[in-house]
Amino acid sequence: MKFVQTPGLLLVIYENAPTRQIFLDGRELPKDPNPSWMGYSVGRWEGDTLVVDTAGFNDRTWLDLAGRPHTEALHVTERFRRLDFGRIQLHMTFDDPKTYAKPWTIAVEVGLVPDTELLENVCHENEKDRTHLVGSLQDEKNSEVKLSPTILSRYAGSYGAGPLGILRVTVDGDQLAVQLSGGGGRHIAMAKSEEDFFLVELGAWLKFVNDAHGDVSHLRITSVEGDVRAPRLPDTDGGTR
Repeated sequence: MKFVQTPGLLLVIYENAPTRQIFLDGRELPKDPNPSWMGYSVGRWEGDTLVVDTAGFNDRTWLDLAGRPHTEALHVTERFRRLDFGRIQLHMTFDDPKTYAKPWTIAVEVGLVPDTELLENVCHENEKDRTHLVGSLQDEKNSEVKLSPTILSRYAGSYGAGPLGILRVTVDGDQLAVQLSGGGGRHIAMAKSEEDFFLVELGAWLKFVNDAHGDVSHLRITSVEGDVRAPRLPDTDGGTR
């Protein structure tokens, strides 16, 4: 996504979603906004933190890839704070009393890359661009690295991925497979190196990170929405495959 600021208004441009408007002119949230995909957003500065309140969503979207629902009563509060040149700290609070017993807050790691171009996201539904694109699924397969079962088994387990829920990583033959907490089947992860994998169906990169003792401590998930750090959870059943 890309931020474009004008007097009293911040535009958020996404690769694969409608442009979002955040009004910074001091107005309040409307009492009964017309439900829309992106909702109605107003923002204010609290010191060096941009606080954005959004309401007026329709109920036709999910909160995450795991399929958690919401109603038109959803209210989202975002707190953006720039940590340094390349990082933004983002905390998001979700409050939907018609669906959930209480609000909850998640932390999201956001990479900041100033003065770059926003690339178009390619949709595969009724697509007509394939012949004009550079690269293909076969290219991804050709660059796949084959890893031993011993290496793959090191990564099998559960990872707490914040807004994505709990990811279950298993060994499927000579590859890794990833299952989201909300179902949807298992997604094969192509190995690109000993630590890096690519989820073709989701368009996301996975990187397994070791601690000082050489044990896998967490998984970093990279997609167009940004990076998510997913700590490894203790095994409860002893099964890894």
